[in-house]
Amino acid sequence: MGTTNVLPFHPAILPFLKRARLDPIRHFNGIKVDRQLITTLVERWRKETHCFNFREGEATITLKDVAILTHLPIDDKPVCVSDHPPEDCDGMPGWVHLIHSVLGVNVPVKGCVDATDRMPPMRKHQVSITWLTKYFRDHYESHPLTEESPEDEKERYARVYLIGMIEGVFFSKKSSNLLSCRWLRIILGSWEEMGENSWASACLANIYHNLCNASLKAVREFSGAMFIVQFWAWEHMPWIAPVQRPNRDWPIDHPLRGEAYGTR
Repeated sequence: MGTTNVLPFHPAILPFLKRARLDPIRHFNGIKVDRQLITTLVERWRKETHCFNFREGEATITLKDVAILTHLPIDDKPVCVSDHPPEDCDGMPGWVHLIHSVLGVNVPVKGCVDATDRMPPMRKHQVSITWLTKYFRDHYESHPLTEESPEDEKERYARVYLIGMIEGVFFSKKSSNLLSCRWLRIILGSWEEMGENSWASACLANIYHNLCNASLKAVREFSGAMFIVQFWAWEHMPWIAPVQRPNRDWPIDHPLRGEAYGTR
């Protein structure tokens, strides 16, 4: 499961991710999700109990599972987001001014992105991740990020990278092109305050929400961090896990390295 709305990871941004305690997420872009496996699990999900109903009994994904599979923090504060926009400033809408002040980019609120996208990059409380990522991809193609780049440039790259990973991979929606501005208060805020959040708890709650939604008869698609559900199934039902050789290119601290995830 990967998305082109995520900038490539660069080692120069790792110190910022560690300050936010989100450095483990760099391992999870580009993971292929077995849709047949997820569909089978969704059919056995019971939203009344938040459990999978198997022949042998009930089972569910716990906070401990998410913490072990992702290495995300489970302590401290809950992740709370708000749709209430900041006050307008310098003649710009609140969200537009926030993006401009932190990322240094003016997001158009009118006009077309290109010939294939007739919606403006910014509308109400959402911004186009496709537009934002393309803007910075073009920028870093002409001005590549290096270890010698200024700290503010590394920090800006790290924030755009997190925007793509959080909204496009871990908390993705069916309309994954649009980023809810409610995340901007966290991602564009203090790194230390970002690190005080219980990201594993938020991820688990989002998984429950998406499994309950996908289990409805009228819903034919699923969203969210379904790759975690897949890893959970491989861990607890190893007979369905793929048998493959460990990827020696993975760093030693990669969460998926080893026998626990089907690499035997």
